[in-house]
Amino acid sequence: MKYILVILLLMISHHLYSQTIGVEVVEYTFEEIEELQKQKQKPIVVFIHTSWCKFCYAMREKTFANLEVTRLLNEYFYFVSLDAELKRPVRYMKHLFEYKKQTSSSGIHKLAEVLASTDKGLTYPTTVLLGENNIIDEQIDSYMSAKQFLWVLKRYLEVK
Repeated sequence: MKYILVILLLMISHHLYSQTIGVEVVEYTFEEIEELQKQKQKPIVVFIHTSWCKFCYAMREKTFANLEVTRLLNEYFYFVSLDAELKRPVRYMKHLFEYKKQTSSSGIHKLAEVLASTDKGLTYPTTVLLGENNIIDEQIDSYMSAKQFLWVLKRYLEVK
């Protein structure tokens, strides 16, 4: 009887664990989204980050790893992860956005600058929600936990 119970518990825990593995946020490029929007309109979530930002890294590892966050993003939004220091040009909404060098060792991608700039300047990470006609509906220029991010996404969906 003990063996049956142990095997049953192992099977259940393996099943529950395996459901959490491999579930990731589907990421698109801006070019892909333009084509996808022709088929199905969805709001866009743009996560603007850098490779050196520890809060950006924490959002990637914790916030975007949350199963409910992943489910909401994959089902109701198009998600773009935009490195603010991306060197390649991006064509979006009939405009070409390019990297612009600021100093000999640093620079910023113009699209990241357009989307993430606020009255306070540019902060990483910044999460931008683009609604109908690619209008910025919301900019959040700080780290968000999974709980905070879920609240933002759910509130946004309720209003829209």
